[in-house]
Amino acid sequence: MHAHPFRFAVLAVALLAIGTSLQAQGRGPGFGPGHGRGEGRGFMGLNLTEAQQAQVKAIHERHQAAFKAKGEAAQAARKAMRAAMADAGADAKTLQGLHDKVSTAQFDLMLEHRAVRQEILPLLTPEQKAQFEKRPMGLGPRGGRGRGPGAGRGMNPDCPMVKPS
Repeated sequence: MHAHPFRFAVLAVALLAIGTSLQAQGRGPGFGPGHGRGEGRGFMGLNLTEAQQAQVKAIHERHQAAFKAKGEAAQAARKAMRAAMADAGADAKTLQGLHDKVSTAQFDLMLEHRAVRQEILPLLTPEQKAQFEKRPMGLGPRGGRGRGPGAGRGMNPDCPMVKPS
């Protein structure tokens, strides 16, 4: 089976777009009010104390401006890439440069999420930390990424990767 780097890039863009839209609503992945218990989604089931919840909230608030700026940069880079992809006259060099900008913006956003995670981990008890570290980074308590209908081949019949060669 041959790996398609473009598919991976599209999936990464989609995941970041979801994260960016959640941030625009005032919540970053793993933060914000969580199902009536005041815990962030990434911390559900850890039974954070009120003091821990306040510290997590303060950390998130310190990073909020960076999340916003980096999220907007990633969104702008994705928008430019989509426009170039739709332009039949765009050459490979242009697309590569735009892809690099998308990748860099996504990486910067990922590093910001990592920085927040590294600030929060020391606040957790050993039991909470062990439970939290079992989860893949950036995912909720179940760790699933969710693959609904339409994921994978056949999602868009006009896509060149789907059409038989």
